[in-house]
Formats: sequence, C-alpha cells, structure tokens
Amino acid sequence: MPDHKTSGNSRESASFAGHYFKEWLQLDVDSPRQIARQNGFKLSKARFPSVAMNQNDRLRIAYARAQGLRNTIPLTGLVRGVPARDLNTIIDSVGDLIGDQAPQLKVPESAFYESNGEWCNLDVLRSKLGQFLSLMEFAYQPSNKVVEVGSLYNSIQDSDLKARCSDLLSAPGNFDRVINQATQVLEDRIRKLSGAEGTGVPLVNTAINSNLDRAVLRISEDREEHEGIAHICRGIMLAFRNPTHHHLTDDISREDALKVCAFIDTLLATIGRARVAKP
Repeated sequence: MPDHKTSGNSRESASFAGHYFKEWLQLDVDSPRQIARQNGFKLSKARFPSVAMNQNDRLRIAYARAQGLRNTIPLTGLVRGVPARDLNTIIDSVGDLIGDQAPQLKVPESAFYESNGEWCNLDVLRSKLGQFLSLMEFAYQPSNKVVEVGSLYNSIQDSDLKARCSDLLSAPGNFDRVINQATQVLEDRIRKLSGAEGTGVPLVNTAINSNLDRAVLRISEDREEHEGIAHICRGIMLAFRNPTHHHLTDDISREDALKVCAFIDTLLATIGRARVAKP
C-alpha cells in the first residue's frame, strides 16, 4: 500500500476554535503527551491529564483538539490509523462527561485494516469525527466559551497586569496565583502613584482614604464616587489579596481568575486617572 501523508500539520492548519484556544491558552492542542510531561505525568497511553482541570476546561480542550484533527484528515484517498486512534483518545478524555454516547462516537476496530491497523477507513473516521464535533457544539457549546473567555482576556489593557498573569492563566490549574499577582499589581500601583508606604488595607486607607480631604489619590471630585472606589479597593484587599497571599486554594477556576483580572484592570485605569493631592 502506498505511503500517504495527511494534509498538513494541525499546529499550522487548525480551525478557528482550535487555533484561538491554542493562541490564548498557549496550549498545544494536538500533543497531550507533551502537556502531561510538562506537568510531571508519565502516560502509558495518550490520555490527557485531568488533574486541576474542571469540566469546562476538559470539554474545551477536547473540542479544540478535535477541530485541529479535522484539518489533518484528507478529503479523499487513504488515511493512516493514527488520526483515528487520536480521535478515540480525545473521546476517552471526556468519556465520563458525555456518558453512554462515548463508545458510539469512537472509531471501531473494524474500521482499521492491515495487520497492525496502520490504515483506517476514511469514511468511518470522518463520520465519527463529525458526530463528535456536532455533539460538542450543540450539547456543550465549547466554541462559544472559548471565544467569550478569549474576548475577556483581550479586553485587559494594563501591560503590567498582562505580563504578570498571562502565563498563569495558561497553566492547567492553581489559578489562585493569578489573583495573587493581580492584587499585587494593584497594590504596587497604588503605592507608586501615591508615594505611600504599607500594604493591603493600611496602604489603601492612606493613599485612597474614603475621606476625600485626607486622600493622596483623589479618584474623583465627587465625594461619593471617590468613597466608592476607596471601599472597592479595601474590599479587594480583604476578599482577594489577603486570602491568596496567606493561603493556597484550588477552588478558583480560570474563568473566575480572569474576571477578577479584568475588574482589577478597570481599577488600575481608574486609579491612573486620579489626581495626586499636594502635600
């Protein structure tokens, strides 16, 4: 049987969803073994590690990988068995989430031929891949979630905030570190703009005192608006900075961490427009 190469590398020809997900999360959507090795896992089979990932993360990754896989499959001709095995691995990675339909979506052994299963029936592979993608799109809508999360990330403008948090947001877990760094950026910015010393709530009480007449950074000449931002900054220190500086938690999702980042980005812009009171 003649040798046949599939049409391109999925890293270069991924569809919008797969490409977007890879670009934003900096995940290699077609090499789960590499991701596993980076996180200290040894896999006997190509199974994507589910440690520190919530259900939405796993569904999005499976969807992105399947979209990338679709672009490696030729429209006609011969196809090797590797893409079909990869599809079955992708389905296995979310089999516990999609339930009884998982076995029906996998490429059956009868579709492989040659003694070592080197080749696969192209029509069967395309059919199973199409069914899997349709189920994911209509039942779970992972492509919408990828776009929504990516759009929220792209809305962040502060360069220091992005530099400190981007790599942490692309990690497979431990998203409390994102909030730790985001609140530290906010704290550092308040300190630099005001010249005040201290950390946390004491710093905010000095730099953005709720009493406009005593504040170093005057957010607004409207006393209520200024007081509101002062209370928000104190609240962030108490509710987000302190817990992530003194304790570790796995209860924060990537989406929640990103929402906190986006809000802190807004605060940084607001504080940056503040008038510095003369001593």
